Amino acid sequence: MNRHPRCPSRQPGFTLLELVLVVLIISIMGLIAIDRLFEYRIDAERAMIQTVTGNIRSGLGMAIAERVARDRIDTVNDLEHTNPVEFLSQPPNNYLGEIDNESQVNEEGVWYFDTSESALVYRVRFGDYFNTPLSGAPRVRYRIQLVYNDNNRNNRLDPGTDDVTGLDLVTLEDYEWEFPNE
Repeated sequence: MNRHPRCPSRQPGFTLLELVLVVLIISIMGLIAIDRLFEYRIDAERAMIQTVTGNIRSGLGMAIAERVARDRIDTVNDLEHTNPVEFLSQPPNNYLGEIDNESQVNEEGVWYFDTSESALVYRVRFGDYFNTPLSGAPRVRYRIQLVYNDNNRNNRLDPGTDDVTGLDLVTLEDYEWEFPNE
């Protein structure tokens, strides 16, 4: 028996409109995911900076404890303005070493010690979201500084009068991170 369908049967599959809608939805979801991923990269860079500086501060504390234990607290002054990376058990993977001229550095996302300024420097990778008063490449600069009791209140360390209480890693300029969606 020969059957003739009255209406043509529909073949399974997507219509062009359905396909366009699916591609549009997937594209929008992809853009949202990429935007979030970029924010996470900025967060990761900020967290890495905080981790390295926190480790250096811990190393400074250990150096002071060693000097106290060996009754050599008077030598703490010698550590001011030295390379802070020396207080780490190992330097960060992106540490370039000691450099005497910042113009020698053309990479982003790296640490180095600027010997001319006695400053540990991190060149920021995502500089579009980073604010600092420094001109030139976006960067953060740190220096080891003595912490002391200013007994005579003259805003400077006077050996024999002022008591050295420790060392700290201080930022040389204020900085802040901005996030694209804030």
